[in-house]
Amino acid sequence: MTRRVVLHFMIIILLTLALSETVLTIAVRHYFYDGVKDTLLQHAEDANTLYKKFNSQLVLSHWSNSLNEAMDSFDMKKTLLEIYDAGGDMVASSTGLISQSTISPEGEVFEGEPTSKVERLPQTGEKVMAVYYPIHIRGKLFILRYLSSLTLVDKELLLIDFVSIGCGLVIALLVFFVSLKLAQSIVMPMKHIIKVSAKMASGNFSMRMKDDYNNELGTLAKTLNGMAEEIQKNEKLQNTFISSISHELLTPLTGIKGWSETMLMNEDTTQNEFREGLKVISHESDRLKLLVGDLLDLSKLKQNTLTLNRQMTRLDETVRQSVASMHVKAAEKHCCIVLHHCKRLIAYVDRNRMQQVITNLLDNAIKFADRDSQIIVSLEEDETTIRLSVRDWGVVINMEDIPKLTNPFFQIHANGRGSGLGLAISKNIIDLHDGELRITSDPGSGTEALIILSKP
Repeated sequence: MTRRVVLHFMIIILLTLALSETVLTIAVRHYFYDGVKDTLLQHAEDANTLYKKFNSQLVLSHWSNSLNEAMDSFDMKKTLLEIYDAGGDMVASSTGLISQSTISPEGEVFEGEPTSKVERLPQTGEKVMAVYYPIHIRGKLFILRYLSSLTLVDKELLLIDFVSIGCGLVIALLVFFVSLKLAQSIVMPMKHIIKVSAKMASGNFSMRMKDDYNNELGTLAKTLNGMAEEIQKNEKLQNTFISSISHELLTPLTGIKGWSETMLMNEDTTQNEFREGLKVISHESDRLKLLVGDLLDLSKLKQNTLTLNRQMTRLDETVRQSVASMHVKAAEKHCCIVLHHCKRLIAYVDRNRMQQVITNLLDNAIKFADRDSQIIVSLEEDETTIRLSVRDWGVVINMEDIPKLTNPFFQIHANGRGSGLGLAISKNIIDLHDGELRITSDPGSGTEALIILSKP
């Protein structure tokens, strides 16, 4: 992986350097060549201005004198100057030699516009900058052709190319080492994360990966560590749930099994004992039914398949019925359920599901209430909301445990009775009603479960 990362970095850098070198070479070459061209053109323009000013009054008897005068005026050191007539034939040269060389009598220069181009001398093949400049001598068009060697310029350009290539190689070398270091800083943590992740995937969630990287890999490692911790917590909760649910299932089954065997095997069972056994079997069967119902509800909530049958309902009647159904259980704990502020109140709810929630809250209150204490139930409303409260004075719940109360399988005491599903199911039912379930606990004011619903 390190090789691939470095290779990708180097390909990008080398392509960038190659493109930069090409652009730089072309730009520098144009700059130097344009400098030579501009120098020749500027000389020609300056010389032409002086020529027009000082030679306009001269009357020369022969064309040769006029050409010689023009040659002297426009000549430039270290530059070959040739003069061509309008037909493109050479008529004068700064070397004094007039060859058969010609230029094409076409193009911008014959229309009065200076031009330039890079050429090679036919005799030597030397590269030169050729500038063509139109002038008028005694009313006729002539073309000045300046030829300046580019040999020294090309040598300077070659030196610049070597220097820039050397700088590019140094940069490429530095980039190689930097990219190697960078790749290692990415790849090594990735290998570690992949290795630990593979162990997590095999079920070893006790493994933890280093998460002190100061980049996104550190965030990824922390996320995976957090995921492993949550999975471990869920596994612990599920194990606790299995233990609790096994106990909850075993207890009624033991009662049912015991009384069934007693009634079958004991022929001397009296009528009263027989009826007592049937009561126990019926009671324990109801417990099993409720437990299985909770499990089915939890499954539906997890799969988002639980639906509500909401309609306008006398919520006060639902509360009274729930309280009445729990009086016997409260009496067994020597507790008293007191109903406060429960006037006639209409709510848009699923009656059966709301009764299930209220029963769950009362059951929890009875379970954790002190003996000989009261459980206060109140139903009130304001302009926009309906508030149903169940308050008990008993076990105070730690602040850090309150948010966990509505998690499936969670119990305050590890060996506590119950499946730990009641509050989780209740919260989800209230959420489906677009309501809110709040739980608070304080030694002075007791533990309160508060349901808040919007008014229809």
